Amino acid sequence: MKSDVNSGSNTKLFVAGVAIVAILAWAGCCFFCCNKSQKVAVVDVQQIVANAQPVVQLRQEMQDKVTSLQQWIDSSNATINQEESQEKKDALAQQYQAELLQRQQVIQQDYALKLQQIDSALTKLIEEVAKKEGFSVTFVKGSVAAGGTDITDKVIAKLQK
Repeated sequence: MKSDVNSGSNTKLFVAGVAIVAILAWAGCCFFCCNKSQKVAVVDVQQIVANAQPVVQLRQEMQDKVTSLQQWIDSSNATINQEESQEKKDALAQQYQAELLQRQQVIQQDYALKLQQIDSALTKLIEEVAKKEGFSVTFVKGSVAAGGTDITDKVIAKLQK
């Protein structure tokens, strides 16, 4: 008997939730459809990132760091292999393992920080171009089925200046 009451209550909550979502969707649609002053832009973020010199530089920097780290690993392994005592080999391996983890963390933290800075700069650039062109709303190109003015090339042109 209790489950019937809870079931009815849950159904009412579900119907109320669906009604609220429908009203909000309708209101959002009316805002964009009825407000003729809204200009919508779209940008292809992947294309912008592919053309961003800071991203290219960061990729090269990371590749250089990975290469350097691999050289250090090779050198460390050679040093370990030169030891005759298994006890010394194990101690060196443990020491190098701890240092490797520390080096990897530094590289990952540096990469994350620089990537965040690039993301922030690209977002700011997209906002500047959209504002200069008179757009009030900007969407990522893949999230819009149709419509909007593509400003990707304008962002890339400004990016290369």
